[in-house]
Amino acid sequence: MNEARGASLIALGLVLSLSTIGCQEEKKPAAPVTDAGADAQTGPVVGGKLGEALAQAAQAPPVQDAGPKDGGAGGPPETGIFEPAAADAAHAPNAAPKLELFGEGADPKVPLSYAFAGGDERKTTLLLQVRAAQTGLPPVIVDLAFKAEKSKDDKKKSDPAAGAAPAGQPVVVKLAAVKPIRGDLPAELKNIKDSVIRYRLGPSGTATDLVVEYPKESNAMIELMVSSLADAVLAATVPLPEKPIGVGAYWMVTDRARSSGVDVLRYRVAKVEKLDGKRATLSLEVRQYATNTTLGLPGLPKDVSVSLDRFESRGKGEIEVGDTKFMPDRGQIALVMQSLLKSPGQPAGQQLVIQTETKAALGAAP
Repeated sequence: MNEARGASLIALGLVLSLSTIGCQEEKKPAAPVTDAGADAQTGPVVGGKLGEALAQAAQAPPVQDAGPKDGGAGGPPETGIFEPAAADAAHAPNAAPKLELFGEGADPKVPLSYAFAGGDERKTTLLLQVRAAQTGLPPVIVDLAFKAEKSKDDKKKSDPAAGAAPAGQPVVVKLAAVKPIRGDLPAELKNIKDSVIRYRLGPSGTATDLVVEYPKESNAMIELMVSSLADAVLAATVPLPEKPIGVGAYWMVTDRARSSGVDVLRYRVAKVEKLDGKRATLSLEVRQYATNTTLGLPGLPKDVSVSLDRFESRGKGEIEVGDTKFMPDRGQIALVMQSLLKSPGQPAGQQLVIQTETKAALGAAP
């Protein structure tokens, strides 16, 4: 095992032998993610277990018969993995995020948005903690620099051949500084500041066209940390209703995303818990379902063939939004992914398990 390969595997707590990634009896189901919500039979829009979790998060009566039940056509499957065609039917890969407002809340009602204009800039900090397999990566404070840019690839709307202009403001996010909570930054992360995150953001918080650029001299630890950072930032940047809303308002956003190396169909439910002028505190629930069986988690040995057998991904958060730039001013979010894997060469009586956890605390930079 060469030094680079060894560092990559150690960083993720993985090993070369698939049978030692994690083993369980073949018929034993994966342990549920802690504090991720209860099972149920009914709920808003998607029904089944997800519907109950959403209704519980919103603390409102479920919307009866508003969508397919668990395992039904287009509904969340029991395995947590959609058939590709069913995932596309539930929400097409290139479709804009879908926001459904279930309740406008009590008076007074105020409009909420993410304010920005071309050339706007903002700096903020984020505390990031990531765990993959059995290994916790060092907690770090990341200074993020956001900037709204004019895209060089956008053609003017007046150009008949250009077609419709892409929606949203191009945003570039750079890592101005990465500081460990204690000790020194690991050598494997020395180039992490050269990473760049790009996406488009609409005034309501709709984020599309995510691109993560890693340093030229990258490695599995950098890729895992930066992809987890992008995941936390965009999961917390929840789209907001166009209508004014008050305390008790709640809505669900459905979109496609990539999380922990898996293409997912993502559902986020937000509820207004408190209003202070034009600022709102939102509670947030996240549920994600795989759209195929492919796993591309950074650090997995490239010569090992694995696919998803079961998948579970859930999250909770609380964020503060208002007339803010790019993303919430303050808040916290935690995302947990647990995958059961299968491999052509997997010994009988064993299951392979990988779990990742991402925790992020958002706060305005001093």
